[in-house]
Amino acid sequence: MGRRKRASSDDYDDSVERSFFGMDERKRNTDNLDDEHEQPSKSKEEIERQRAKKRAKKQRQKEKKEALKKEAEEKEKAKLAEEKKKEEQKQAKKKRKEVEKKEPPLGKFIKTHKGVKYCDIEIGTGPVIQDRKKVHVKYTLRAGDKRGKIIDSSGNFGFRCGKGEVISGWEIGLLRMKVGGTRHIIVPPKAGYGNNKDIGAGVGGLLYFEVTLLHVAP
Repeated sequence: MGRRKRASSDDYDDSVERSFFGMDERKRNTDNLDDEHEQPSKSKEEIERQRAKKRAKKQRQKEKKEALKKEAEEKEKAKLAEEKKKEEQKQAKKKRKEVEKKEPPLGKFIKTHKGVKYCDIEIGTGPVIQDRKKVHVKYTLRAGDKRGKIIDSSGNFGFRCGKGEVISGWEIGLLRMKVGGTRHIIVPPKAGYGNNKDIGAGVGGLLYFEVTLLHVAP
């Protein structure tokens, strides 16, 4: 027998084939649609995560910056406080030196003009002696030094300072004295009664006064 001939193109039914390929195409289209719907959703979530990371990073940077700023402010405050403290200490030291310069150490004799010497035993807290003003003092006069014999004394002696009512050695030795203070004054003859007069300390002898300032007239 001869080989059977294939049906002509007019007799071939390709409906099944078309149906198969059509179904496959629809499936692919459906898959593509699903991918298109799913992909934007994933991208949006990813973008949101990135934005959240950026916000968190900015927040951390902001907090770090604020912390550094606060630390710098605290350091500046501490520095200013330290500088203020040093300045106060400097001023206090300067003031003490000025006081020490004006008021010699207790018990140390200071030599002034005419050979007069004085030392403060106690610093007063009241008014300072004023020139031409009347003052009242308590005093003891000894011959030579603080162990010498007592020549004279008074519990309340008044005179006007700077008027020549007492020897110049007193007026020199009482300068800047304050009420309530006690001072010892050594007066040589040239600031006292001269080299030719003897009031109990011998001719040309030193006079040793122990003086407490009681009152200064306003």
